[in-house]
Amino acid sequence: MTLVSAAMLTILGGGGWLPAHGRHTACAVLRHGDAAIMIDAGTGVGRGLERPEVLAGVERLDIVLTHFHLDHVVGLAYLPALGLCPSTTVWGSGALLYDTPTHVLLDGVSHEPFHPVSLEDQEILVRDLPPHEIELAGIRVNTRRQDRHSAPTLAFRFDDALAWITDTAYDPDSALFAAGCSTLAHEAWFTSDAPRNRDVHSAAAEAARTAADAGAEQLLLIHLPPFQAGVDELLEEAAGIFEHTELALDGAGLPVLMAPAVQPSGQ
Repeated sequence: MTLVSAAMLTILGGGGWLPAHGRHTACAVLRHGDAAIMIDAGTGVGRGLERPEVLAGVERLDIVLTHFHLDHVVGLAYLPALGLCPSTTVWGSGALLYDTPTHVLLDGVSHEPFHPVSLEDQEILVRDLPPHEIELAGIRVNTRRQDRHSAPTLAFRFDDALAWITDTAYDPDSALFAAGCSTLAHEAWFTSDAPRNRDVHSAAAEAARTAADAGAEQLLLIHLPPFQAGVDELLEEAAGIFEHTELALDGAGLPVLMAPAVQPSGQ
């Protein structure tokens, strides 16, 4: 029998582009015991001051970035306020997606004249994600390149528990990447009858179709639009196709079950 352990996914920022109507931008924490993975570092990082228990007691924090648009990385400037654990690493896709090391891309915004406290001054490591599987926080993490955005992005798969797909137009191959995951977190930027930026973002119905094709048990709508207070129409559209759908509202928590990570041979 395969042993599983519980992890908790907490949404700190469920919105996209800019914070509005109570939704900060892209940030979630997947906590697994005394280790945690922060998925993107948008303005939602600031929620860590409001929810200190999310990272309390964490001994290792890995921050994984889907890409470098500001709504996904601006919160790196907020890290000094959180009192992070001494073992913190930022993992980026610079080398994988843009042939430029992640530390080079982040150097420009983590130093003066943009920010007074650099990542290295905080003893935060900056590394590039490898093109193959990596283990973080005892969780197997895989990535997939997504080219249907204004700049390429990465999708993440965390074991067989969670797939994270954001900042991409609808891509049928996303379902193959997420196949077998219990929960799919997928962006929902507009409804089908009111398309917006269709060439770089996805409709709620397309997120639902991806969840159904992947055989997911649950769909979480992320990267919600900031243009109006209510986003229930996104939920209604997705739930009409895939019943078990929820909105990634700031502060929401979702337990997930993780199978133990398998060490690659030779390690």
